[in-house]
Amino acid sequence: MNVPMDFPHSNNGRELVVTSPGSYPPLEVERPHFPYARMLMQDLSSSHSEMTAIYQYLYQDWIIADQVPELASALRKIAQVEMHHLDILGRMIVLLGGDPRCQAMPNNRRSAWNGNNLTYTHTVVSFLKSNITAEQFARNTYLAQANMVQDPKVSAVLRKLAADEDVHIGIFRRFLSELENS
Repeated sequence: MNVPMDFPHSNNGRELVVTSPGSYPPLEVERPHFPYARMLMQDLSSSHSEMTAIYQYLYQDWIIADQVPELASALRKIAQVEMHHLDILGRMIVLLGGDPRCQAMPNNRRSAWNGNNLTYTHTVVSFLKSNITAEQFARNTYLAQANMVQDPKVSAVLRKLAADEDVHIGIFRRFLSELENS
């Protein structure tokens, strides 16, 4: 793997920021609403979910830790944010009257999350591009859901999750740009 070892990972030596500014909104709902809970189940554990992002980024961290420690560290920190998102979604699903199982309902059929949802490439450029696409999908999904949901408390949470995904997109783009320009 031809990756420079001095890969920048922070802002002028400061700690890498992996979340958007501001605190998370309170985890509250106006009332239980099962259709919203079911919608969030897709975000929790479908093939394009927080569960997938967590394991994807940990896998990438594990395979490149020795070659690109700065990127591996960023992946680990982003995975921790995605774990927080998973926790938020699980709690919101319960508040909305759902059961936060590790399964989604694509096409009204239960589908348990599994490791086949990952992309098992060892090529850093490829997985960074894939990560950007996945983060953009998550961001766009959260924003579309926030606009559709009639509960402002749920919408606020979804907008914060989307903002975090924007930060992740920027981090991955920065690493990709520096890799492609080296």
